[in-house]
Amino acid sequence: MSEINIRRAVIGDYTGVSALMDELHHLHVEARPDVYRELQTRMSHKEYEQLLETDYRYLYVAELLDQDETVGYASAQLNVIQNVDLLKDRKMLYINEIIVGSKHRGHGTGKLLMQELIELGKEIQVDSVELTVSTFNTGAQAFYEQLGLAVRSSRMEYIL
Repeated sequence: MSEINIRRAVIGDYTGVSALMDELHHLHVEARPDVYRELQTRMSHKEYEQLLETDYRYLYVAELLDQDETVGYASAQLNVIQNVDLLKDRKMLYINEIIVGSKHRGHGTGKLLMQELIELGKEIQVDSVELTVSTFNTGAQAFYEQLGLAVRSSRMEYIL
């Protein structure tokens, strides 16, 4: 396995990022066709550009150095909770997506992406790093627990 480099995403990463987003979305469509619809492309080029330009949004790619291939992607945003009567003031880094291509799992890429996001959280002085994972994605749940994340809440449904 070649060396994996984690870096901030740039506009030229769109093709690789888009393919990874499509793979993740397809996983969701397969598991929950009652919720998710098939899409040609999960993320448009314009949407990607807007994410790159958004303040407090952090996009990273994992690339294989010797192959110039994008094998992972992570996106997070800073959420500041302030002046909410019910909640204590706090800062959170919320992970929107973390994806490693199916052919490249099991080689430490996801762990490197998570470490990068945790370091970012420390750098911008958040109180926590949080994410949401679907219950059908048991592999991801086990991965996050292995890295020390704990379940904070569960969302339940009653399908009619």
